[in-house]
Amino acid sequence: RETGQFTLQAMATLSLSSYTSAAVWRRPVAHSSSARRAAAALQSAAAPAFFGRVSLSRCCASVVAAASVARATAAIDDDDVDDDGPLDSSDAELMDGEFVVEAFDNVEELNKALCLEVEENAKAAIADRGYFTLAVPGGSVAKALAGLKELKGVDWSKVHLFFVNERTPEGKCAALADDVWVRAVKMPTENVHRVGTGAPAKEAGLYEEQMRDLDNDILPVDEANGLPVFDLILLGMGADGHVGSIYPESAAAGDESGAAVLAVNMPGKRSVTMSLGLINTAERVIVAATGASKATAVRRALEEDDCPLPAGMVDAFSTIWFLDMAAASELQAYSEEDEA
Repeated sequence: RETGQFTLQAMATLSLSSYTSAAVWRRPVAHSSSARRAAAALQSAAAPAFFGRVSLSRCCASVVAAASVARATAAIDDDDVDDDGPLDSSDAELMDGEFVVEAFDNVEELNKALCLEVEENAKAAIADRGYFTLAVPGGSVAKALAGLKELKGVDWSKVHLFFVNERTPEGKCAALADDVWVRAVKMPTENVHRVGTGAPAKEAGLYEEQMRDLDNDILPVDEANGLPVFDLILLGMGADGHVGSIYPESAAAGDESGAAVLAVNMPGKRSVTMSLGLINTAERVIVAATGASKATAVRRALEEDDCPLPAGMVDAFSTIWFLDMAAASELQAYSEEDEA
């Protein structure tokens, strides 16, 4: 991702009111031509507002989250997309995904936006095909989801929850999710997919089996790479640029096995983690980072060519970064806005 590819874009609410929006940077990204992504691109092309992403930070009560703007059009069946012939220039235009960087005034507003994204993505996916698949990490992002307890109108019996990474045998991420929101929303036990307590290598294989055992209506499989396609994956980022349990210069960061779930056997970090391949196959990924200690890693991930940090390798069809102003403070676009 080259420096300068992000341009400051003034955002407005759907009602065109006079709210001041948060700092938002975006660029289009091109992706491959599976029928699933082509259908999603056609959907978003039918809703021009998708490409003018609304701000969530100062006007949550009056806007629709990006997910509902992108998906609030009639569903398009995969059969409607011709995936047999070569793509022409018009097809290429429709294959553009989105890459958005949004900086919020404070952590509280960022947390509200994360919960709103979960809500709107869940409602859209359930309305579209009857199910919603979500993957969450532990740590600060897990705690940020406390607002999900207050949501109305989400049918949690239609939601399947997985964990981006998990310590074994401790199960800390699942326990934290239970305490913060899962128990409160009364999600069916069988819909919360937990990692077992055995050795990481064994549990990684079993966790991938849990994904693949689900019906394709619940968790589809990508035609191009054979990996499960999650509706939404939330990620936190460490100060070293790690996501999930994928650490810089680790075997997981360079993995090309095609596995959906990997074992991590680093000292003090026995865990399983979703692979970058699986993460990048999701319909939407949101990376959240807060605090000045993350600013350098954020800058490297977003502005450095061929960034070796795992966070810099996140590149799903729809990739969105949620930052507070401290985490965004070293970005070139942030500096340019501050100078304007």
